[in-house]
Amino acid sequence: MIHYIWRKLSAAKWEDVWLERLTSVGDRVAITAFAGKKTIRIEAFQLTRAQADELVATFGGEVLEQKREIALQPRARAPIRVREKLIIASSETERDALVKEYPERKIILIPAGMAFGTGDHATTSTCLRLLSDASDQLRDWEMLDLGCGTAILAIAARLLGAKKAEAGDFDPDAVRVSKENVRANQISKLSVKKLDVRQWTPERTWDVVVANMFSGILIEVAAKIVAATAPGGRLIFSGILRDQEKAVVEAFEANGFRIDQIVRKGKWITGAATRI
Repeated sequence: MIHYIWRKLSAAKWEDVWLERLTSVGDRVAITAFAGKKTIRIEAFQLTRAQADELVATFGGEVLEQKREIALQPRARAPIRVREKLIIASSETERDALVKEYPERKIILIPAGMAFGTGDHATTSTCLRLLSDASDQLRDWEMLDLGCGTAILAIAARLLGAKKAEAGDFDPDAVRVSKENVRANQISKLSVKKLDVRQWTPERTWDVVVANMFSGILIEVAAKIVAATAPGGRLIFSGILRDQEKAVVEAFEANGFRIDQIVRKGKWITGAATRI
């Protein structure tokens, strides 16, 4: 499979902003500073052509064909606690220790080196918390995870009581990683498939839909997300910067959602809504 690099120059003062903006590509981001200059080079590696083109459409820059594979280095992180229900572990050793220490909680193994969403970014962690809150009020429910990354949200849904879950992502590497995580966590009744939301037509509805994607995509496919959500069903949406909040909220409201909650964490927005 051919991979691509997205590249852009920026003012050095925006380094932290770029790390947050590029959460969708996780550990595949490199930032290079130049001695004596106020400019940095931002690069995202191991992208599909569609991912690279999406970054250009959203942020500008250029696309280059990647000539060789680049190893991703694992990064350490502390266990991530979600309410009093879930803990995200980054290794099998850590998971085994947490199972003994917290027998009343569900432990999810998502290796820290994975590049598609490990639960520690503001968008994913807030989605996990809103999903946990929603599970308290649901009975006999099923869940759809759009832009699933590592499938962490779909796995969490099953452990929080969803009787079935489905997950999809456009990136074949994300699909592969998601399937590995489903197996590693021994989760049944959770299917993962390659899914391009722009070409997708939902054939059924789900009680809970989670969509953690670029704001431009959320706006473009808002009507499809509504169509995939059962009447009275819940939507959790994220991947939105603060200056994009108004446009995304308006798109969902125009297509039949009532916005119930907006959580602002740093520069990121996560929301919960109900289909009316």
